Amino acid sequence: MYGRPIDENKEIAITSGATAAILSSLMAFVEAGDEVIVIEPLFNLYGQGPTDLVDRRVHWLIVQFVGGTVRSVTLHPPAEAGTMPTSADSWVLDMDELRDAVGPRTKMLIINTPYSSQLANETFPRIATLGAAIAARTISIGSVGKTFNATGWRVGYAIGPENLITYVQWAHVLLSYVASGPAQEAAAVAYEEAEAQGFWNSNKQLFKRKVDSLCLFLDELGLPYVIPSGAYFIFVNISQVELPRHFDFPPTVAKKGRDWKVCYYMCRELGVSSIPGSAFFLEQNSGIGADYVRFVVCKTDEEIEFAKERLRGLKPLIRTHEAIKPDI
Repeated sequence: MYGRPIDENKEIAITSGATAAILSSLMAFVEAGDEVIVIEPLFNLYGQGPTDLVDRRVHWLIVQFVGGTVRSVTLHPPAEAGTMPTSADSWVLDMDELRDAVGPRTKMLIINTPYSSQLANETFPRIATLGAAIAARTISIGSVGKTFNATGWRVGYAIGPENLITYVQWAHVLLSYVASGPAQEAAAVAYEEAEAQGFWNSNKQLFKRKVDSLCLFLDELGLPYVIPSGAYFIFVNISQVELPRHFDFPPTVAKKGRDWKVCYYMCRELGVSSIPGSAFFLEQNSGIGADYVRFVVCKTDEEIEFAKERLRGLKPLIRTHEAIKPDI
């Protein structure tokens, strides 16, 4: 890829989805007491999350299962994030904080590019080029389902040097042995045909159009948001939403932050589901995510338009009703 030869027998591990590739890599190299650095907002299978029963199971699966400890470094949103649309690139990684997170027990750093709230986990684009010194220490993980808009195929891969991939392959054997043969064959044909049929560019334009459509609607509604740099997720700032004072939340939601309450309200009253922003942060940093909910645009145009109509029901609850004009 990108002019770099890869030995398909020794430098690629085919896995049952990208999640299995992540877990296989952790199993292969992380031992009891080792530390894994993650960057928040993050794929919520990495860390501990809130302490209810379901989330404890997730935490046990991905961290305690391999005996490791998660250390996090948080991306910082710009000061104007609560009042106007901002670019995802304006969320800043403090390199001093990253250096401080590295210690004698650090075994792995998990990063995602483009950053979407997911090692280098290339679930959407093709494999990026790396300098030789970094490439020798890097496992790049991808998802066929994400790449071809077919989530659920459960075909992923890990690419890296033979001395790393060998152990990832053996760990995956213990997890699920092998990914589905017919799905692997379909994935291979898809990659062969994608270039010839112009899929990469057409798919990019498809989702850019959907993202732009929802962003224009959010401008009209008066809600700030984070313009994604390479994903079909949109982080929407809901700090100006004032929910009805006496709205009846169930106990499990009543003890949560603003984001959980807004998500519950939208689902219950408007029929639109979203994910609370704090779900993408570890518990100690969940306050950053509490001002956000996450929407996706990997839906039909008709579904997106239907959701817009329902979300107009939020307008009376937004403290400022003036349409937002992006200045990016």
